Amino acid sequence: MTKDRLKIQIPAGIRDILPEEALRKRKLEHCFEETFVSWGYREIVTPTFEYYASLSMGRGAEEESRLYKFIDRQGHILALRPDMTTPIARLVGTRLKDEKLPLRLFYMGNAFSFEDPQAGRQREFYQSGIELIGDDSSFADAEVIAIAVEILRTSGLKSFKLSIGHVDVLYGIIEELGLPNEEKGWVKNAVSNKNYVGLQELLDEFNVAVSEKDKFMQVITCHGGKEILTKVAGLTENGKVLKALKDLEQVYDALEAYGITDHVEIDLGVLRGLDYYTGVVFEGYSPYLGFPILGGGRYDNLMGQFGRECPATGFALGMERLLLSLEKQGGQNNVNTVPDYLVIYTAAQAPAAFKKARELRGEGNIVVTHCINGSGDSDPPVNAKSTVIISEESEN
Repeated sequence: MTKDRLKIQIPAGIRDILPEEALRKRKLEHCFEETFVSWGYREIVTPTFEYYASLSMGRGAEEESRLYKFIDRQGHILALRPDMTTPIARLVGTRLKDEKLPLRLFYMGNAFSFEDPQAGRQREFYQSGIELIGDDSSFADAEVIAIAVEILRTSGLKSFKLSIGHVDVLYGIIEELGLPNEEKGWVKNAVSNKNYVGLQELLDEFNVAVSEKDKFMQVITCHGGKEILTKVAGLTENGKVLKALKDLEQVYDALEAYGITDHVEIDLGVLRGLDYYTGVVFEGYSPYLGFPILGGGRYDNLMGQFGRECPATGFALGMERLLLSLEKQGGQNNVNTVPDYLVIYTAAQAPAAFKKARELRGEGNIVVTHCINGSGDSDPPVNAKSTVIISEESEN
């Protein structure tokens, strides 16, 4: 590609946001901010890039390979933030280490990951979310899930589901298979990507007994209401799995108290891609996309890597994915960008025009001003609901 061509192009996986979409995005941000604040969360802002050693904490090899890395003039390896959770963990373990727990924090910002670009999957993307730090109860898990449901409701999305699971259900069942660590990793990746055909092929390749394979597939494909927890508990005596099922039951009971279980299902195949998750995890889906709009869960061990041992849970929402879902849903994603008034004036009438525009804006209107030459042959730059032409009489 020539230099001239590069001047007018942007790299793959990033994009410009044009005015109407930018306005829709901003309106959602305001909506989210009001919701987060009403639940007692405070906003936090972290740097766009940090030291690679910090941002790679708690990430598996595959996720680590997606980091955008570069070297500064002092030879330090830096990286663009791939999410907001790790920077917040670093901040809580350092500058907020003396603040009383629990901490309720929210954020909005861009993040970066070297993905294969497609609709809803970009290399630069915008996230909004929360972190509830210092509370290890099932009520904390339920709170962040309830807030996720609330912001999807208030966004105007009519149809969505949150699938909740627990990482120890999978880890406990994998332990029963008796596989080496490397093979366990392959199985985890297949489950995380919901590649069930590939998963069964792996289990056959690893010579897993038919009975164990059938039980494994039965567990990870199990989804529904609270009744499935009893069903799965009857399939295993593994202590890790049974405790995880009990945790899920307690969270589900709390979600029933919130009155939001019509938007929630238990899915024991949910496994977030990052290694730092330790407990209840969840993902939010709309019928318009084949991948999650939001995701999150409990990560009780990450904070300790930054010097402050404490439990934590939270979620992140992908703004582009939500906007795409709203667009495909239709009828909920339109914004009004038509000015209420167009004020037309000549150069000599500028003081009167600006005074009139100021008055109209003070009444809450969107106002555009346009200067024409003496002959009045300049076309107005926009269509407006009403036009005000400043005349000599209006000046007086």
